[in-house]
Amino acid sequence: MNVIKEKRELVTLGCLGMLLLVGGLWDKQISQGLMNQGSIVGTFFQNYGLIFPGIIIFMATQIFMYYAKKSDLSSFSKGSIYVLAIVAGGYQIWQMIKIMLFYTVTSLNNRQHNQPLGAANNDGGGAIHFPQWFFPALVLLSLLTFAIGCVLCNRWLKEKTLQEMNGLVVVGLGAIVAVYTANTIVDVMKGLWGRLRPYELQNNWSEFTSWFKINGVNGHKSFPSGHSEQAWLALYLPLFVTPTKKAKRQKITILASVFGCLVAWSRVRIGAHFLSDVVVGSMIAIFVVYVVSRLLKQRLDGEKLI
Repeated sequence: MNVIKEKRELVTLGCLGMLLLVGGLWDKQISQGLMNQGSIVGTFFQNYGLIFPGIIIFMATQIFMYYAKKSDLSSFSKGSIYVLAIVAGGYQIWQMIKIMLFYTVTSLNNRQHNQPLGAANNDGGGAIHFPQWFFPALVLLSLLTFAIGCVLCNRWLKEKTLQEMNGLVVVGLGAIVAVYTANTIVDVMKGLWGRLRPYELQNNWSEFTSWFKINGVNGHKSFPSGHSEQAWLALYLPLFVTPTKKAKRQKITILASVFGCLVAWSRVRIGAHFLSDVVVGSMIAIFVVYVVSRLLKQRLDGEKLI
């Protein structure tokens, strides 16, 4: 069984390596052939494809709260954990909703001004007019999402034993490490590489550079893809499932992988990234989840490492 799993991991690594090689050779040609900033599918995943890091951190904060509830900690310690978990979880939900609303407003503005639906300044340099409903909608949707998340997590965690909660606390801490490690790596590389995005080059491809050329800090942030990285972080979700429920873990892993592939493809389609951008963004998330899962002494299918 271990041999099969090792082969599966090597095949995954080999496929990603081949895609990176293809990107190094034909990034420009692929984007020129696929790019369409009016793509509805590309716009959808651009607007709503960054959902999972916020969900993962929120789930971790709920775990900490329920662990405190079931533990014999002092009232002060429990209260402190409750406050920190509510603040941290609420902030993650707020940021998640804010990003989705921001991209939604961008799409609405594009439609109003007869621009491609998915056109967006992904590097934050463009001005945008926020409608009056933006802030009220942000507050309302954040509160509603937070409440629904608490109800769902209550149904998930209320029957867990203290021993099970001890394991989930470790998984929750690993979730924080995985999300912030992957995000930090991508953010640093984006600034350092200084690669122009395909939509920035569509009228003049003379400034195109391959993924392996480091241009330095210049305000351009195509490489690697943050959307792809954050989408593939969904691979962490199976670790929240009881290790003995292997079939459920495998189903979630498959769904997370499909979602990651769709988001990565959509980034190339909408002209926000080259193939090599999304491959490296995906590789970073996959590698980070892989390492953290090993540090937690669990495989994604529930096998314990000794």
